[in-house]
Amino acid sequence: MPVKKFAVIGNPVQHSLSPALHNFVFQSLGIDAEYSIRKVQHTQLSSIIQELKTGKLDGINITIPHKEKIIPLLDNINARANVIGAVNVISRFGKKLTGNNTDWYGFSKALEKNSINVEGREIILLGAGGASKAVIFALKQLGVCKIYLLNRSVEKAEMMSDDLVSPHPLSMAEDLIYSNSIIINTTSVGMQTSKSPVDLGLLHKNQIIIDIIYNPLETPLINFGKKLGAKTMNGLDMFIWQGLASLDLWFGVDISKQVNFNQLKEHLETKLC
Repeated sequence: MPVKKFAVIGNPVQHSLSPALHNFVFQSLGIDAEYSIRKVQHTQLSSIIQELKTGKLDGINITIPHKEKIIPLLDNINARANVIGAVNVISRFGKKLTGNNTDWYGFSKALEKNSINVEGREIILLGAGGASKAVIFALKQLGVCKIYLLNRSVEKAEMMSDDLVSPHPLSMAEDLIYSNSIIINTTSVGMQTSKSPVDLGLLHKNQIIIDIIYNPLETPLINFGKKLGAKTMNGLDMFIWQGLASLDLWFGVDISKQVNFNQLKEHLETKLC
C-alpha cells in the first residue's frame, strides 16, 4: 500500500502544529502516512483540489483564510458544515471530495474538558471569519442565550446576524463587555503580534476569557487574563479535538479513541515552548 499523504493548507500556515499532531498519531499507532504544511494562495486552491482528485493527496485540513472560499470547489458538503458555512477538512471518496467542519466539535469538546458551561449565558465573540462561524454553531448547540458578534467590518458580521447573533463594530466593545462577560477571540490578532483584539483594560478577574489561537499558547489576551486571575482557555484543546476528528473522517474508523490525549497534548506543548 502506498503511503497516504495529508496536508494543512492556509496563508499564513507556518505556525500550524497540524504536522506535529498528525505525524505523532501516525507514528504512535503505526499508520503508514505523512502530513505536511502547504502555504497556498487563493489562486492555488483549484490545483490543490486537483491533487486530491488525482490521489496525490488523500485529505487536507484548511485554515485561515480558505475555510469559506474552498466550498464552491467541492462535490459534497456535510450538513453541519453547510449550516456553518465553513469547511476545515476535506475527505476523498473515489474522485468525489466532501467538505466537513470539525472546528465546532473541537470547540465544544474543549469547553467540556475545561469545565466551561455557556448554557443560558451571553457571549462576546470577536471576529466574523470561518472559525467564528464554527464557534457560533457550537455555542448554539450548547444553549447560549445571546451572542454579541464584534468585528472590524460590521458588514461582515451583519451577514451572520440572526435571532441569537447580534452584530456590532469592534469599536463598541467598551459598551458591550461587562466584568462577568464570557469573551471568545476567533481573530488571528495575537498570533504573530503582541497586540490584543480588544483593549486589555476591559478585562476583569470575573470574566471567562477564551482565545482559539494555540500558537503561542499564551496570547496577550490570555496572558493578561491570567494575571488578573480570570478563568482562561487557549486554543490547544480545540485544535487537538478537531484534528483527531479529521483523522476519523479520513480513515473511516475511530482513530481518536486509540490516541492518548494527554500524551499528544504534552508532545504538542513541547513544540510551543
